[in-house]
Amino acid sequence: MWVHKNTFAIGGLENVGFVPAKEFLIVLSSQGQGIFDCKTGEKIARQNDNGEWWDKFNEESNSIIGFDFLDNVEIRTHGFYGEDNLPKINEEGWELMLTDPEPDEKPFEKYLVQKIYLVSPNKKKKIFISKDGPCELRAYGFSDSGKTFIVALSCELVIFREEKKDSEQGFWSCINEFYLMSALRKLVKSK
Repeated sequence: MWVHKNTFAIGGLENVGFVPAKEFLIVLSSQGQGIFDCKTGEKIARQNDNGEWWDKFNEESNSIIGFDFLDNVEIRTHGFYGEDNLPKINEEGWELMLTDPEPDEKPFEKYLVQKIYLVSPNKKKKIFISKDGPCELRAYGFSDSGKTFIVALSCELVIFREEKKDSEQGFWSCINEFYLMSALRKLVKSK
């Protein structure tokens, strides 16, 4: 079942890209570059270069050569620069769906947002994952394996991973934990 692995606040997030045939994600931001392990949901490498990664960015292919343990690996990115061509459906039929702009929740209903849902293969389950709003949507989609998906906003990265659970209850407890953490973040921000 799908497990929320982590959410990171990343100011100035511009582009993201999955490492080919791996569950690693490179994030390009105005502060530098990061590498995330999508299996664990951890940030595992960081290069603070104040956006100087741009000098190594290939605008034609929207790719960049990795750093640290991904040195010499070309990674195609998606987001602010270039199109969002990440897969929206995996091999099992799980789909990430983006809504048309719609009013936000109270008390912000005068603002339009787009919401991202995870839809089950049989279309019977539709699970809210994230939304834009004060942060612009940069990219969302599945990794090459289809076992991980991300939502990248201009200020936030959300990582989910499919893990086999013994029961449906495990799935719903993980989703409930994600919503609880989201609600707590909103409460803290509102104070």
